[in-house]
Amino acid sequence: MSRIIEELRANPDAQTLLLRALLTDEFLGMPIRLKRVEADVAQLKVDVSVLKTDVTQLKTDVTQLKTDVAQLKGDSLEVKLYRRIRPLLSQRFNLRRARIMQGSLQDPRGDFFDPVEKAFDAEIITDAQESRISATDLIIRAQRKKDLEAVWVAVEVSNQIGQRDIERVRESADALSAVFQQETLAVVVGYRIHAQDQERAEQAAVHILRVEERADI
Repeated sequence: MSRIIEELRANPDAQTLLLRALLTDEFLGMPIRLKRVEADVAQLKVDVSVLKTDVTQLKTDVTQLKTDVAQLKGDSLEVKLYRRIRPLLSQRFNLRRARIMQGSLQDPRGDFFDPVEKAFDAEIITDAQESRISATDLIIRAQRKKDLEAVWVAVEVSNQIGQRDIERVRESADALSAVFQQETLAVVVGYRIHAQDQERAEQAAVHILRVEERADI
């Protein structure tokens, strides 16, 4: 036996032949198959990483879609209100001769835009206040029925009335008051509002006008 071992040590080719004789082809092919498995595992890791990226992007897209749908609902409500806001406000606040001075569906009237621009030039309002007025969803000028005094109404429209809507309309009303030096009402209109936001609105002297979601305004 020792002689055979010595001869094998002295002859590498004989070692290979002996191994092939002793081991099956399946066993000898294991290193190649292991390399293939390692390559497959590496590719699987890459695929899983790509899948995670795709899932993350999908979640982002779904979030954006929800935001877009909510925005679309808000825009739809604003379109409906454009036709009905004057009688709604007139009835709620006992007003007459309500006119839309600015809205997303029309350019500002000249007799509204010019005083705002002059107030900015005279530094009565800041650049931020002028921008807030321009961004207000609806601005209405009317008269009180009891004494015919002018009243301005700043309106923010939202599917779900929230804190930011309340803050924006309060800022709009304050800016309008600074420009025209007349009574100004701040009004938020929407389908729903949480109790805490309702309390915020009351504290900020912002009126809430809720409408039925399925109602034909």
